[in-house]
Amino acid sequence: MNAENFYDQYWANGLHVLGQKWDEKRFRRVMGPLIDREHVLDYGCGLGFYYQSWLAKSVKNYAGADVASVALDDLRRKGFEAYRIDPEKSAIDCPDASFDGIVCSEVLEHLFDPMLAARELHRVLKPGGVMVVTVPNFGYHPWRLMALLRAQVPSEPEDPKKNRFNGVHIRFFSKLMLQRLLEGTGFCNVSIGSYDESSVWDITRGLGPLAGISDLAWKYLPAPFHLRFLQHLWPNVCAPRLRAVAYRA
Repeated sequence: MNAENFYDQYWANGLHVLGQKWDEKRFRRVMGPLIDREHVLDYGCGLGFYYQSWLAKSVKNYAGADVASVALDDLRRKGFEAYRIDPEKSAIDCPDASFDGIVCSEVLEHLFDPMLAARELHRVLKPGGVMVVTVPNFGYHPWRLMALLRAQVPSEPEDPKKNRFNGVHIRFFSKLMLQRLLEGTGFCNVSIGSYDESSVWDITRGLGPLAGISDLAWKYLPAPFHLRFLQHLWPNVCAPRLRAVAYRA
């Protein structure tokens, strides 16, 4: 099965919809540098469940790119520009410096060669343009513990009861590795922090049978007991997901 067919099935089955649409506060916190930009590319946009509607009305021109024909058809149906991503080269068919803003959210961890994609994003970004990137953080404390004690990496299979090995993440980023990727492909002024919600109780997720303690804490404990301020002080260890803002000189 090639990448296009895989993601056509991925989007069609609906099992990937794990969260809710972002509210305006979350959108502005994560995507703020892109607001009011002239022409913004959403690279790996999928079906745009979480932030697409906010981004499309916050910029002058929104364009999406994806490998899956299902996603491209969805873009055209909504009236947006649609670019096909070549699954072998991570390339899109557009001139250099076409966009003054790019978002690449929860995409790089799905790619065989993230550097190819980062180079392509640098190519199509205008000088002075800004890119927002988000990825899961392999350095998050429960995943560190899982790797140490259980020799496992976090996976997000579509249906763990049906096939626990069918995870769609094939690359794992820490804050350092994300910084190296972006700077190594030409981006400058790279800053990386946290944008998702964390909990100190998530440490139990790295302990196998004790993982349910985290679920109970999320359900019953008020926010102060999760010590979420730590993700901003020490994102490399305390952030479940990382957000990078990077520029093209």
